[in-house]
Amino acid sequence: MAIDFNNLNNTARLSKPTHPSSPNSAQLNTQNPGKAPDSAAQTQAGESVQLSQDARQLQSVSQKIADMPSVNSDKVAQLKQAIADGSYQVDSQRVADKMLSLEAQF
Repeated sequence: MAIDFNNLNNTARLSKPTHPSSPNSAQLNTQNPGKAPDSAAQTQAGESVQLSQDARQLQSVSQKIADMPSVNSDKVAQLKQAIADGSYQVDSQRVADKMLSLEAQF
């Protein structure tokens, strides 16, 4: 957005943002006319980043978690089998206790 400091009292002019597609956008790139501004060009060549040991460890753990399946297929198969053969029993007291503990958190 271009601001005209000579005409600060003209609020109508300040309320109009300058968009890249507008004719005034040519004023934004005065160093390289004819070339669009590029944020990557503003980064100096040869810069490097070194991560701390903690950051590398966090990155490694995050990758391992991302690679893990979100569903334990073996557990699902065991539960399906227990439900199918009628051996799966619901502990209603345990379910109620868990529900109450969730309510206490809020």
